[in-house]
Amino acid sequence: LFISEPISKIVLRLSAQDLDVGDNSLRSYLLSVNEHFVLDVQTRSDGSKFAELILESPLDREQQKTHLMVLTAVDGGSPERSGTAIIIQVLDTNDNAPQFDRQVYSVDLIENAPIGTLIMQLDATDLDEGVNAEVIYSFTLYTSEKTQEKFSLDPSSGEIRVKDMIDFEEVKSFEMYVEAKDKAVNPLSGQCKILVFITDLNDNHPEITIKSFQSSIKENDPVGTMIAVISVSDRDSGDNVSGHLPILKL
Repeated sequence: LFISEPISKIVLRLSAQDLDVGDNSLRSYLLSVNEHFVLDVQTRSDGSKFAELILESPLDREQQKTHLMVLTAVDGGSPERSGTAIIIQVLDTNDNAPQFDRQVYSVDLIENAPIGTLIMQLDATDLDEGVNAEVIYSFTLYTSEKTQEKFSLDPSSGEIRVKDMIDFEEVKSFEMYVEAKDKAVNPLSGQCKILVFITDLNDNHPEITIKSFQSSIKENDPVGTMIAVISVSDRDSGDNVSGHLPILKL
């Protein structure tokens, strides 16, 4: 017997046949002890009996998929006769949303990484089964167009890859907001945030600018006279930047 999780009513009507009469005819029904089902025995106007299997407490397929019980039809004979097994298979309903193992992920990426470089692979899990557990990934509206121009997201595998050249001097970090949605008729979803921090690469040459204070030098100018200031700039950062600004003197 297959039932879905939210049922809380009569699951099955049972009626046993006994060709004997009198004390040897059907007397009642018994159900083995279990956590979720009870048996309600009813008597018809002709004295025959039938039973209704009733779900008394909610089922959770993720905790237990199958329930095995024994139904016994008791007659008045000696010995009492007849029993049968009832197997309940719990059908899945889409009651679990996809979940990421973190709410926020942090990734370091060196600038100028080749197009196609794998940043990370997302893996959202769904405790349901079938299409209720199949997940598709997508950027949410909170992910800027600029970020989506730089990175691609595979909707099936969850792989995030470099889509365009990354320049540290242009943008030093990116934020992505990703949704994992199941394929149910009424889908559920989970979200996560991904922070990508760009690491500087020494890809810029120092630029030198000379500011002259004197167009000419006299032969008797004292030692130490400032002639010019040399300005050095570098678009890189950290150790990749030029360390000092020299002053030219006599």
